[in-house]
Amino acid sequence: MSLKFQITLPEDLAAEMKAAARAQGVPLAQLIRQTMEEKLRRGKAARSQDPFEWLDGLANTDETDLASRVDEILYRDASVH
Repeated sequence: MSLKFQITLPEDLAAEMKAAARAQGVPLAQLIRQTMEEKLRRGKAARSQDPFEWLDGLANTDETDLASRVDEILYRDASVH
């Protein structure tokens, strides 16, 4: 079963999508479906990774007082999260 949707695109994006469909020799609707499927697949793959991966290597140090400085170490660079 298929559902129909009506979407509105900015003119530049619509022109780019039409040109890409022409270049690939596929209908515009097919290119839109493929693009959406790819975006969803990438999103699922990104979510399936370890959510704590950003912590890896964050505290590579010989210091022994890490437990008492955990907030300082974890939050010193707000761009990490």
